[in-house]
Amino acid sequence: MTAMGTGDFKTGTGGRGKAENGPHVDWTAQHARDLKDLSTIGADRIVEIAEAVGKQLSPKGINLKINQIRRFLDEARQIELEVKRGVFPADRVVLLLPKLAYAAGREQKVRDLMKVLDPAIRSARDSAANFKKFLRLIEGIVAYHRFYGGTN
Repeated sequence: MTAMGTGDFKTGTGGRGKAENGPHVDWTAQHARDLKDLSTIGADRIVEIAEAVGKQLSPKGINLKINQIRRFLDEARQIELEVKRGVFPADRVVLLLPKLAYAAGREQKVRDLMKVLDPAIRSARDSAANFKKFLRLIEGIVAYHRFYGGTN
């Protein structure tokens, strides 16, 4: 399978990953498109995206440290506590965007994660159901990052 753009990719998850020969291809584009509306994707697709992103961020890809991802997971879990109490803090969800931008400004490797998560965050602010899918996405990315050898 060929990813968007030029170059062949071999990852075992949707064909998006590290270029073996040829120019760098933006592996984030398809995932970002899929995550623009979390209400339209199911758990299977969320798992596929989480695996592909987790692998790409691991040492098999760009080697992003897991604590860069965990910060967003920790904040998302704090928001989840409010959701469980019956309050959906859409403003707090959207405030994840500047936190992500700050991290991307400090660490170049976070920019690929930002490209994927930005549309997911914007969709997550629309409803509690979308937010829960976003949270599962982040949890999955962390899990697959670790599975593919990612470290602190």
